[in-house]
Amino acid sequence: MKKLVANSAANKRKIVLVAAICIIVAIVAIFVLARPSQSGPRFAFFLYDGSDTFIVELMGSISSAMPEDITYEIFDANNSQSVQNQQIVEMIDGDFDLFVINAVDRLASSSIVERLSRESIPIIFFNREPLAEALVGNVFYVGAAADSMGKRQADIAAMYFAGMQGETIRAIILKGEHGHQDAERRTENSISRMAELGFTVDVLAIHSANWRRQDAYEVMRTLYAQFGETIDLVFSNNDDMALGAIDFLLEAGIFVEGRQPNEQPFIIIGVDGTPAGLDAIYRGLLFGTVNNDNAAQSSAILALADYIMNNRDICSFPYAITSGHFIYIDGGAITIDNVHEYIRQMQ
Repeated sequence: MKKLVANSAANKRKIVLVAAICIIVAIVAIFVLARPSQSGPRFAFFLYDGSDTFIVELMGSISSAMPEDITYEIFDANNSQSVQNQQIVEMIDGDFDLFVINAVDRLASSSIVERLSRESIPIIFFNREPLAEALVGNVFYVGAAADSMGKRQADIAAMYFAGMQGETIRAIILKGEHGHQDAERRTENSISRMAELGFTVDVLAIHSANWRRQDAYEVMRTLYAQFGETIDLVFSNNDDMALGAIDFLLEAGIFVEGRQPNEQPFIIIGVDGTPAGLDAIYRGLLFGTVNNDNAAQSSAILALADYIMNNRDICSFPYAITSGHFIYIDGGAITIDNVHEYIRQMQ
């Protein structure tokens, strides 16, 4: 009789245990089913150089605005097209839905498009404009209009040189990479726009500093030793190079902290509107810069990605599209008069 009672108690414990397990399994199943789906789109971002100040700012804007259902990976080519080519080839089988490419060399864009089109992978190029003939099918470009950037630099210079149309302005150009489309077009348009505005410009030197602050420091040291007090104006293709020139000028005692921008021996004008560039304007060291609007560019990239992923009619796209594939984002002039507005936007 005691054995029968013991067996009955054991059976009850087993029943309770099984019931408890079933409840736990049911709760886990409900939890799993209630979790958000992880099967959203996957994007691959390929950067020409992850240490570039503007690219860092742009990727920060993209990351902060990225929808939660999208997963993405970033691949840094360290300024090597061969490395980037290898990264792209290796990621073709990586189950990505979209390739977003900041090409090292724009001349490689056609071969990139040709390779990815065989896999039906859509592409958004950004920041570094590819060859026009490469943009066919589901391939787009988002970035600043390089011509406009150069012209805006000249418009900023005209504020300082107003009333001096009859005089010769002696200028130095700090240029990005040789042959880089943005560098060539910013340089060309800054000078041609000055002529349109009635100014005579004597270009003392055009020297590449490869978009880099340290390179520009060395270039400015060399050019100042050569041209010294004859310099009236420096056009820099980006803020980092402008800041490199300022680093040397401060160290040499040529530029002085605390002065107004128009009180320095000559003026320097950049492009990008990076936080460091804005700070230099505020401190009276950089006369002005052109806003390379990373917030608007990131919004355009993500909006375009949404249209591509959902097969939406591109005719209703909220940004103007040039030649069916190019989305150009214009930027405004930044000087001491409005720099506070831009600084507030970044805070």
